[in-house]
Formats: sequence, structure tokens, C-alpha cells
Amino acid sequence: MIVLGLNETHCATAAVLRDGKIVACASEERFTRVKNDAGYPRRAVDALLASLGLSPKDIDLVALAGARMAAKEWLDRVLQDEAYSREYYGVRLPSARRALGKRFRKLGAKFGLIDASRGKFGIPQAERLALVTDHLGIAADRIVCLDHHTCHAAAAYLGSPFRGAPALVLTNDNSGDGLCATVSTAEGGRLTRHEATPSAPGSLGALYSFVTLYLGMKFGEHEYKVMGLAPYASESGRRRAYGALKEIFDLVEETPCRFQWLKPGERYQLLQRACLALRFDGVAGGAQQLLEEILLRWVRTARARYDGSRLALGGGVFMNVKANMLIGEEPGIEDLFVFPSCGDESNAVGAAYLAYCQECARRGIAPSPEPFGPAYLGPDVADAEIEALIRERNLEARYKVALHDRIEEKIAELLVSDGVVARCAGRMEFGARALGNRSILANPSDHRVVPLINRMIKNRDFWMPFAPTVLKEREADYLANPKGLASPYMMLAFRTHEKRQGELIAALHPQDGTARPQILEESWNPQYYRVIREFERRTSIGAVLNTAFNLHGEPIVRSPADAVDTFERSGLPHLALGQFLISKR
Repeated sequence: MIVLGLNETHCATAAVLRDGKIVACASEERFTRVKNDAGYPRRAVDALLASLGLSPKDIDLVALAGARMAAKEWLDRVLQDEAYSREYYGVRLPSARRALGKRFRKLGAKFGLIDASRGKFGIPQAERLALVTDHLGIAADRIVCLDHHTCHAAAAYLGSPFRGAPALVLTNDNSGDGLCATVSTAEGGRLTRHEATPSAPGSLGALYSFVTLYLGMKFGEHEYKVMGLAPYASESGRRRAYGALKEIFDLVEETPCRFQWLKPGERYQLLQRACLALRFDGVAGGAQQLLEEILLRWVRTARARYDGSRLALGGGVFMNVKANMLIGEEPGIEDLFVFPSCGDESNAVGAAYLAYCQECARRGIAPSPEPFGPAYLGPDVADAEIEALIRERNLEARYKVALHDRIEEKIAELLVSDGVVARCAGRMEFGARALGNRSILANPSDHRVVPLINRMIKNRDFWMPFAPTVLKEREADYLANPKGLASPYMMLAFRTHEKRQGELIAALHPQDGTARPQILEESWNPQYYRVIREFERRTSIGAVLNTAFNLHGEPIVRSPADAVDTFERSGLPHLALGQFLISKR
């Protein structure tokens, strides 16, 4: 059975499931080169089908994540048009006239006369389905639309390595189909929802996004920057900001629990008044503390009500790896799985899993969903494509170009001597985290690579930490992980052993010494594993610094052409492109 799962919101994504296993997955942004590109992911669908040798007639079912869809024009505008997004989220001085207009919209929405959200509009369901039928030639009765948070839960549980064992499944995000959080239990591939929290009173994800906006960053994209900034806050600054935020937002422990703004008024103005005269780093620290405290209380409440020593987590709030670290440290939690890149892009996978199980039930056969496994699910890098690119762009005339049978050894040598190498090889990773195949690599023990990468390559904010890839056999040397939690996708943070921090100094958070590691098993990526093993042989360090191969604000590279473009527009000294090494003279 072939199921095509699609997410059409921000970071539109396609996933292909074959007989219970996710065999391909990629986001539209990698093809259009527009960060977080939204709408029907036509290019991603075409690329994945071509990579698998499939045609539309091979597809049994198309699964759309979300009961309804916002118009691409509106999604693009709120994601890409800064002036409009500031208007939409209320970044302006309070106004009695605007407050009256808001009450009017709410009243109109109550009677189904207008949309409650300022400027937001959706598309009719027939138009939504036509995007699929016109592109693929598939009949509308082979398309299903699935609940947003059920897709998050399906990805988290069915994609986990639990293989049908009982688990507590939690989802938490900004908003989807009117909800911001759900609590379910699962066993044997079956999900049972117990609580659903509406997003209208407030959502934890929205609070953190409003803080992101307040700090001058991009709502729905730069929340990771707030998390990175938080540890720099002074204790007094963090405590003051936490207290101010706690007065306007909290968890209400009813059934279902609610995440709620505690005072009336437009959300941005509430936040603005609360944070007046507070330092920017203190606001970040206070917001991170409040998110962690509320999220932990919610997890504890859910566990007390429905049990669960095994947790599966999905939804964009769980992109916060520091909060995930605290959840993993909770007493009584024996195993924890956070779905990789668990924002809305993951719903393409959840929709595929969910539709597959429902179709199996309809046909009267037992479903056999496979865990998500290695995330190298995008298009491959072909030798012929690389060779053609080198010829077409005459790269040998401008750079040193050499073919290496043992390219992994050469990369390791360069990491020891020059420090920084970009790698584009094999199948592209799914999601927001680069996992070695579309990565910039560096010597993690050399602190000088941090300003080098930030200044010449990534153009990132100075406070943002980098992350390591650690060989599975060496994790105990570097990471405090007494429960042995798996971390193959960089979705958990860990405390590190102080005596070995010098070996990873460039890949740790400089303020608190934590790491967001990819713990790599050889079978998951033998070629990338070999790079690190060769580096270890030369240095005794069983890890490398690994950051996404992109320039700040751009999607991670997809193709050899993207890799060369980024190489030429940056200060990167070396590009390992398949078996070729391209170096600036």
C-alpha cells in the first residue's frame, strides 16, 4: 500500500509510506528555496515520487493533515511579509477602535458571518482537493483529511521505537484545527484521546512566539533563538521577567487543562506592558523558565491522570530541546521519544501513518507500521549530477577540485587542520536538523571555529550555540544520560561531563554547558560515521561539530547546485560534494 501524506501549512511537506514504512519525506522549501514555504507541496511530491520510481497511479491514498486549510496567499503573507505579520499579530499601540473591531469580529464569527482572525482566510475544501486531483489525477474519494493534532500524535507514537508498547502521547503546538494540545494513550497501534485543549484561551506555543516577536525576531521561526539566548540572562533578570510573565499567562489544571492568558486585551499589548523596562536577555530567560515550568506541570498532570512511564511527544512546542531535557529527567519516565522536527512539517508523516492504519482497518487487515528510523529520506546526490555541475560551471578553473576514493578520510584530515568543511552527500535529511548529509562540520575542540562559522558562513546571532554529532560508543564519555535515552535526531538536550567539555567546547552551549547531540549509530549513516571515526583516530575525540549547511534565513541545501551556490556566497573553505572535494585557492 502506498500512502502520500501532505502538510500544507508553514513548511509544507510530503511523505511517502509504503506498506507501513516511511520511505521518503521532504519539505517544499528545499525545492523553492523559500524558508518555511507554505501551500500544496507540488515540487516535493514530484521529487519524492521520482526518487522512488513511482507514478501517481501507484498511490492508493492521499492524506491531508488538517481538517481545513488556510490559503497559501495568506500563509505566505504572514510568513514572509514582515509589515503584514506585525499588523496581524497586533504590534502597535493600543486602540479603542481596534478593540471594538475585535469584539465585532468575534461576534460575527460566533454566528458564522466572518472569520475571527484579522485578515486570515481559508480556501473551500473543493478547491483544496482540486490541488491534489489536478496535479496527480487522483479521484477525490482517494483523498482523506485528518485532524491536525491526531496527525501529531500518530507521528509521535507510530514513529517511535516503542513498536506497539503502551505509551502516553502528548501533543502541544501553537494551534491546529482549533486546538493547542492533546493527551492520548496508545497501545498496539491504537490511539485513544482523553483531553483536547482549545487554543482560543491561549496556547503555550503562541506565548513563546509572542515573546519571540517582542524581542524583534520572527514569529513562528526564530523561537529557537529565544531558547539559545535564555541562559545568558542574569538570575535577577530572569526571575523578574518570569514573575511578570506569570501574571499574564499560566496553566489552569482543570479537565482538560487549559493554557490561558490571565488578563483581557490583545496578546502583544499584554506582553509589552508586562515586559516594560526588562532587559532582552531577562525576557528570554523568563519566557524559557515559564515554558519549562508550565510544560512540566502539564506533563505531570497528564501522567497522574493516565499513567505512562513511556512518553511520545509531538507538536512544535517540543522543538524546545531544553524543556525536553527536563521532561526526560523526570522521575518515573523510563523512555522518551520526541518526533524529529516535530513542527507542522512532521504532520505529513503523521497523516501517512494515520491514513495507512485507517485504510488497513477498512480493508480488514492488520496494520504493521514501522518506526520512523533514519531521517535520510530526501533526494540523493548523484555522481553524474555532480560531474555535470563541475563541467557546466567550470569549477576547476576557479577552485581546487579533486576526486577522492576515501573522501571521509580527507574530510577528517581537513577538520584537524583547517577546521571547517561542508558536506553534501547521500540522501537529504528530513526536517530542521542537519544530520550529517547536508551539514557544515568542524573540530568541536577548537573554540575559534565558532566566530569563524558565524562571521564567514552562517551570519548567525552571536549567542546561538552549535551542536555535536557524537558516536554512539562515546556518548557516555561526554553526555549525562543515565536513562540511556536515544537521541538520533538532535531533539533532546543533555548535561555534559565537565572533565570532557574541552573536547566539545565549540559544540556546547557556552553559558550552561549543555549539548543538543545527534548520537550516531554506524548502521544509520555508515559514511558520516566513518568521517567521525577517522577524526577520532587522529584526535581521540569521538564527535564533530555539526550545523546545518545553509546561510542564515535560507533553507538547508538540497542539491549539488544549492551546495555550490552556498559555498560560493560564503567563507566556506572546503566543500565535500559526494566523492569530490572542492576547495578555495
